[in-house]
Amino acid sequence: MGRLDDKVAVVIGGTSGLGEATAKMFSKEGAKVAIVGTNEAHGQSLVTDIEKENGEAIFVQMDITNTASVKDGVDRIVKEYGTIDVLYNGAGIHDAYNNIIETDEADFDKLMDVNVKGPYLVTKAIIPILLEKGKGSIINIGSQSTFVAGAGGNTYVTSKHAISGFTKQLAYDFGHKGIKSNLIAPGFIETPMTEGIQDERLKDIPAGRAGKPDEIAAAAVFLASDESDYMQGAEIKVDGGWTVGR
Repeated sequence: MGRLDDKVAVVIGGTSGLGEATAKMFSKEGAKVAIVGTNEAHGQSLVTDIEKENGEAIFVQMDITNTASVKDGVDRIVKEYGTIDVLYNGAGIHDAYNNIIETDEADFDKLMDVNVKGPYLVTKAIIPILLEKGKGSIINIGSQSTFVAGAGGNTYVTSKHAISGFTKQLAYDFGHKGIKSNLIAPGFIETPMTEGIQDERLKDIPAGRAGKPDEIAAAAVFLASDESDYMQGAEIKVDGGWTVGR
């Protein structure tokens, strides 16, 4: 028996990095997985990989910053699987550590659209399904920048602080209706987003190494499973201890 048997999980940003690892681990634990992203080739390749391991998955192309695209995508998932039990909001972009002077309005808007508006639109579309069931799990992906400055630039840090508040308010508003909302804050993880960043950062990590995508996925499986049903508004740091010295 898998820990996520009979659950339908939607993985936003599921075609690479942490999202890809999470989609694969959700499937191994028994979930039917809807992999959401913009890169169809990567998405379909991941579906094939999951099916080779006897899992069940579909790829859904979606622009999470566009209301109509989100609605169409959610409708397709429900048509395919009948329901949704788990939402993993994992899409995100970085700002190359730019301060406010270096950030123009267009770049600010783009990052906030993906990192904040996207989770808002997708959650707004899916939460009525969870409410109708009276049970569900929303997993938002934060960052070290959820808690401190310096792990990103002005806009990225702002967006990840916003996701903390977003998660807490979801828990406050809907926890008593069976919807648990929690946040995972990854540290320095080996993903395409962190390529090219100097290993000098490792000296500030008590664990002495970068994290693996599967270590984030494992935390996501726990939050998606019934094992975490008493957790609401929690912020789980999976950062090798980096924030303890900040």
